[in-house]
Amino acid sequence: MAKILYIEASPRKDRSFSIATAKVFLEAYKANHSTDSITTLDLWSKSLPSFDGYILQSKYAIFHGLEHTPEQKKAWSEVEAIIAHFISFDKYVFSFPMWNFAIPYRLKHYIDILVQPTYTFSYTPQEGYKGLVVGKKACLICSRGGVIQKELNFKNMIFSFLI
Repeated sequence: MAKILYIEASPRKDRSFSIATAKVFLEAYKANHSTDSITTLDLWSKSLPSFDGYILQSKYAIFHGLEHTPEQKKAWSEVEAIIAHFISFDKYVFSFPMWNFAIPYRLKHYIDILVQPTYTFSYTPQEGYKGLVVGKKACLICSRGGVIQKELNFKNMIFSFLI
């Protein structure tokens, strides 16, 4: 029995193509893996801690090999809880729209919380960066929409956006 975390990152809910596609995928998955459990994490209703103050100080304390102060430890426990929740799953399904050539800011915020030294990655000069959450599968379900005028040169728009 596998535990699947379905991470929903569209605020459009019933009008979202990524959510609609994910629902079809998850129904088919459940039909073929009836003993697996699926937990939904709606990033638009989840409270995510801001990376400022004691939380930011805590992250840099880890980078510099320092002990957390009591205030930092208390603030960092929120981050640890989110990471522990994520790591406790065997498989991941992400559904999200593409916004401005990227992912929604709530998904980026969630990823920024998850990607922490000694929790989800390590670094040594000999090995470089090394992922610590391994052997797990992920499925990305993305959608995009919008109206682009015919005369708009999309290729040039991308290059100007990147400059």
